[in-house]
Formats: sequence, C-alpha cells, structure tokens
Amino acid sequence: MTGASAQISGHQGAGGDLGPARVASSAKKQLRSRLLRGLEYTVIGAGLGTTVFVSAFITFSIAIRGNEVTVPNLIGSSLSAAGQSLNRAELNLRHEGNRFDDTVPPDFISVQDPLMGAILKKGRSVKVWTSLGPRRRIVPRIEGESLPSAQLVLEQEGFTLGRVIEVHSETYAPESIIAQDPSAYEEAGDTSEVSVLLSRGYVDDAYVMPDFISSEISYVLDRVRRGSLRISSIRYVEYSGVPRGTVVRQTPMAGTKVYKRDRIILYVSKGS
Repeated sequence: MTGASAQISGHQGAGGDLGPARVASSAKKQLRSRLLRGLEYTVIGAGLGTTVFVSAFITFSIAIRGNEVTVPNLIGSSLSAAGQSLNRAELNLRHEGNRFDDTVPPDFISVQDPLMGAILKKGRSVKVWTSLGPRRRIVPRIEGESLPSAQLVLEQEGFTLGRVIEVHSETYAPESIIAQDPSAYEEAGDTSEVSVLLSRGYVDDAYVMPDFISSEISYVLDRVRRGSLRISSIRYVEYSGVPRGTVVRQTPMAGTKVYKRDRIILYVSKGS
C-alpha cells in the first residue's frame, strides 16, 4: 500500500507541475487570436473608410463635372446663331462691342472670350466682339500742296507717296501738286500709295532771282526793263544809315527760281 500510494502521489506531483504551463500557453493563443481579430476589424474598417472616401470623391467629381460645359467656337457666327449655340450649352452670350477685322465680315463675331474648348460652369457668360470689317482708310487731299508737305500728310494718314509725274503748268504754282490718284476723300481699299502730278511752272519762263540788295533802285529798274523780270511793287521803308533809293530787302530772295508771272517786291530805303 505504501509503494502504490507513493507511485500515485508521484504521478499527481508530475501532473501538478505541467498545469500552469498549459494554462499560460492557452492564454497566449487566446490573446494572439484576439489581436488578429482586432487587426482584421481595423483593416476592414480602414478599407470601408477608404471606400467611402473614394466613393464620395468620385461622386463630388461627377457632380462638379456635370455642372461644367465646353465653350463652343463662335468665330464667324452671327449673334443670333451664337446665342442659340450657347443656349444649348447652358451658357450666356454677352456682346462687348465691335472691332475692325480684315478677315471676318461685318456683323459677325470676330473675337470671343474665353476661347473655344475652354471649360466653364453652366450659366456663365461668353464675351464676344463683332466685326466692323476692314478699317476704312480715306485718302487725304494733297492737291495744291508742295511735295514735302504732301508727303508728310500722307505719312500721317498711313499712306506713302507713289509715282511723281512732273509737268509744266500755266495755272498752278511751281512745285505744287496739280492732281492725285486715288482722288481726295476716296476710300483707299487695298491701296497705300498715292501718285501725284507735280507742276514745274511755266514753260521756259523760269529765271534765277538776282541779288538787288544795296543797289540803287534806278539801276535795278533799268536792268529789269532790259530783261524778262517784272517788278510788281516798290515799297519805301525807314532804314537807318542807308542812303535814300537803296534796295534793302527783296522778295523773293536772291537765287530763288522765279517766273515772269511771279510777284517781285523791292523794299527801298527812304533815307535819313
């Protein structure tokens, strides 16, 4: 009995030593299982949150895009046709004014803002400008002007001096423009040059004005009688220190080209 009891007691002692180890192992397994389960819930929750966020973003993007339209091309359209085109796109038309345009006919749209292909929200406006056609240029009048003066007038109006044809004239003063082509006040169109007919004065009547300053008036009159010039007027003026009858000034000046029909004026000292 004693040996059997000892054997039984020994087996119980051995079993008692293994009990706590098994309990600890079981507890670890349960903790690991709970952690894994919690991680799964976290991942699932995060996945669901991401899905909700992505879904909301997509929904928002679709909503935004659903409220946007593409601007159509309006260049070359009439205002009524452009208005209809924008109405179909749920946009508004705003006419800002008119501009000159060399390519678009008058009353048709030549400029739009924003341009074709731009993205706008529905209900927004597209600004347009209609064409006035090419800028009208009116040829200025240069008849009667000298050549330098005419050239300046033409340049100021955006034209250039074209061909110059010189002729003698009994009517027009020398170096003055008799006629022009295109005519004055005519619409230029594509023309930018203006050709002119220039007077060279009377035929074979041109002379070089002599220098009469400091000469006696009697000498001058005698010389003129023997030549081709004609004195138009003699005017006596006060001129201190110069003897009476002496020419002190003349018009035109010496060296100027003059003609028989030109007025020649001599200013003569009255004397002291």
